[in-house]
Amino acid sequence: MLSIMNAALLSTGCDEVVDGEGSNEWRLLSRNWSLIVEAELEDGNYNFTRETRQITTYSTGKYGFEYAYAIPITAVAVRHVWTETSDGVRDMSIDWTQDATHIHSHEDEGIWIEYLTCAAESLWSANFSRGVQMKLEATILRAIREEYPEALQAEQQAEVYFQRARTLSSRSRSARSPYREGQLAAARFGRG
Repeated sequence: MLSIMNAALLSTGCDEVVDGEGSNEWRLLSRNWSLIVEAELEDGNYNFTRETRQITTYSTGKYGFEYAYAIPITAVAVRHVWTETSDGVRDMSIDWTQDATHIHSHEDEGIWIEYLTCAAESLWSANFSRGVQMKLEATILRAIREEYPEALQAEQQAEVYFQRARTLSSRSRSARSPYREGQLAAARFGRG
């Protein structure tokens, strides 16, 4: 985190910061860091952020569902929910909904989830790291330097880097999905 922040600061002509210092630059970047990173992780389907977990313990559900399964604390967003038989056959057509802390379903045998987690910077691709740096540069240019045209240009460059990272990450995935979505899943994930 600190190395990417300092790279953005040096690129904009500012001095480097130390973790936890009280400068305006540190406060600006530390407050915007998670917003920038998590927003892009939710937008892109990056391999380095995907985790799969089986959840078997449940509590009383809400929203008309019988069971509620706790979402892991590290989860940024849940992508898919399914059940799996002892033979390894997935059923992706289960009905479910989610709130901030739980996935609600009618399944009582446990569920499997695929979710996004905020991976360590050492696992990020170079293009993703560069995109975050460019977003931070845009933040500095807009908030501290008040150079709005340069900030817009940095935002556009960040999007180019993020798009490259998305493309390269998608190449490492299979061209076909390993499961066939049911009607409910198609309706849930079919939105733009």
